[in-house]
Amino acid sequence: MLGEIVVVGEHRDVHACLNQGFGERDYSLLSLKDIPEAVLYLRDPACTASVALFCNVTMRREQDFNVLSEISAIHPHLQILLLPENSRSLPIDLPVRNGNIRMLSKPASMDDLVETVQNSVSTAAILTEKAKQNEKDSESEESIGGTLPLFSTAFLTRVGMADVPVLLHGETGVGKEVMARRLCAYSPRAHKPFLKLNCAALPSELVESELFGYEKGAFTGAVIDKPGKFEIAQGGTILLDEIGDMDIRLQAKLLQVLQDGEIQPLGGNRTVKVNVRVLAATHRDLRRAIEQGTFREDLYYRLNVINIVIPPLRDRKSEILPLAEVLLGRHLRPGAVMPEITTELQQAMMEYHWPGNVRELENIMRRFLVYQSSSMLIEELMNTVPCSAPKPVATSNHYRHMDGNNSSSMDRLAEQSRQAESKLLLEALEATRWNRRQAAVRLNLEYRAFLYKLQKYGIADKREKSEAEYGS
Repeated sequence: MLGEIVVVGEHRDVHACLNQGFGERDYSLLSLKDIPEAVLYLRDPACTASVALFCNVTMRREQDFNVLSEISAIHPHLQILLLPENSRSLPIDLPVRNGNIRMLSKPASMDDLVETVQNSVSTAAILTEKAKQNEKDSESEESIGGTLPLFSTAFLTRVGMADVPVLLHGETGVGKEVMARRLCAYSPRAHKPFLKLNCAALPSELVESELFGYEKGAFTGAVIDKPGKFEIAQGGTILLDEIGDMDIRLQAKLLQVLQDGEIQPLGGNRTVKVNVRVLAATHRDLRRAIEQGTFREDLYYRLNVINIVIPPLRDRKSEILPLAEVLLGRHLRPGAVMPEITTELQQAMMEYHWPGNVRELENIMRRFLVYQSSSMLIEELMNTVPCSAPKPVATSNHYRHMDGNNSSSMDRLAEQSRQAESKLLLEALEATRWNRRQAAVRLNLEYRAFLYKLQKYGIADKREKSEAEYGS
């Protein structure tokens, strides 16, 4: 049997002709009379159809095409063919951009239609085989709770298909972005753009322009209109990494987008309708941030429809060694021999605390490929002085806090870092007689980022206050 073909049509003569044509070529043909019946059948995850052929079916509502996109996400191999009775059967602006959903022109003969379907069955078979191979290759890479029922394929499918905001918690390096991409792969938006923005890597002004875009003349240097990530990701997914570091003013604007589904580019009056799924990730305790006034409670509840906490690697001992082998293979040069992870090295890896989680494990394995010596790596792991315990992240039902000593140490470290950076900024300004652009060049910083830091540390205010006191 070459494959199952689902034929959806409203005319019996169409089914009769196709039965005759497909019967001679050893196809399994299932005839369904209308769209609701077809959707009910095709939505079933156990459905084995290779091709769904919609013949002479009137589909003028956009939601009809959205349903087809959803079915295509459930069955990525399924080829959906649309054969309209006439041009009035479909809207002019056909909202189908999925490569597995195709619009056919009227065939010259039944043989031509059968050939098209046969080619589609072959395409479906190739995609199915490729998906099986990818699944086999990635089995050991499912480091994110690979042994935890919470992150099973069934769970990922349910959350991915839910198409609601998801808040990902976890320490730095546990794989929050990997989880976000897996959720996207299981969603109806899998074939649409997936964009990421790190909210901690840029000043708030740049984060705002990156998200919402800007129009020509909005600020110095804005010589052309530039769409933001929300507009570019239309129909797709955006991951807001380190959402806990987003500026409080910008949080209000993001909340408005989540509520109304509209954005307004900087410097413009126009509003743009956006249809984007928002995933957010953070290593911070957002409950504590709400108490401290650095994170909006209403935004938290908008994002926290589904809360996923990814455990640190030290709490997933069974995954350390399998993941290490995968990472070794990933960075092994072609033709090179993979070094053996000896029993002694395995023991050292199981006893190590892994403060950097999966990211640190990957770096250790790359170092192993360079050393080609288990003893050297064991010595490094055993002699590594543990850093302060990572700050626990908040779960949906329980929030833990660091003890007073660790908290005080981190506060002192943060204060020393602020003082050092502030000193560098002041020295650069004094060396250039307070020429901000020259000081920014001297520190190899973008001018807008330099201005942001001056504002952050209140350096400009300090100078003005000093000059006022001196003048008096």
